Amino acid sequence: MKKVAIVLILTGIFFAILANYALMNDWIWFKIFHTLGFIGYILIISGLAYFSVWLIHFFSREEKNRMKRYSHQRQE
Repeated sequence: MKKVAIVLILTGIFFAILANYALMNDWIWFKIFHTLGFIGYILIISGLAYFSVWLIHFFSREEKNRMKRYSHQRQE
């Protein structure tokens, strides 16, 4: 899933850059590239959201393990 998220982020960056390039150079089909740029921003946000949730899960798992060790030490 991490590879998919990375591909989403990279594709989103490509679409966003393409949309900005189309705007700066007054391409004929600017509306299509503008829509692709918006889709690119959504892809970037989705990929970053996945990594944010993964990071929160990773830290909460470590905290849960630390709390278990601490409670076992107090019981002894």
